[in-house]
Amino acid sequence: MDTREDLPRVSVGSVQDWQKMRNNYKEAALSLIQQHAAASNISAHEKDVLLAHLEQFIQRTFNLAEPNLRVNGNNFESLDENGREMEPFDEALDRRIWSLADTRLQWHKRIAETRRTVPVEIESTVSALLERHRELDAILLPVGSEDLSEEDTTTDDDVNHRVEHCLQNTSALANELDQTISQQQERGERVTVIAKEVKSLKP
Repeated sequence: MDTREDLPRVSVGSVQDWQKMRNNYKEAALSLIQQHAAASNISAHEKDVLLAHLEQFIQRTFNLAEPNLRVNGNNFESLDENGREMEPFDEALDRRIWSLADTRLQWHKRIAETRRTVPVEIESTVSALLERHRELDAILLPVGSEDLSEEDTTTDDDVNHRVEHCLQNTSALANELDQTISQQQERGERVTVIAKEVKSLKP
């Protein structure tokens, strides 16, 4: 079922098609009245009364049908007072509108996914950075350093080398974290702009 309307409408190709259906209906009804009048031998006055009632019946019947009618993609009530078609229904535009609505839905899903995954990525990077800091602290301030024996063979050069190595790793992680945050911030701003543009669309 078409989700654009609660109830589907009867579709015709053009106003001319609808008028032709009405004329055919009226001609068939008049033919029956003529046959009935001839068979019943009614007076001219009675025949005129029947024809007047028939005209009213046809008018009411089609008036009731028109709110459930779609003409060339347009609701019948959107036509002008004379029943003439307004702008022709643009199928391509209609498809484009619904495509944009689908795009809007996809962007909402992507925004939700970004909000869910980006904090996890940043948390992982920060955790790695903190771990490097702990390693560096362990080197600079080793536990029980006052109890080092004379047999400890670790030299100042070794310590300096390890400190330098940890500092390099820490610096690299800091740069990576800075880039990650900048990239995610840029992505977030871009998603926000696109989300506003999508929300402004009126399908």
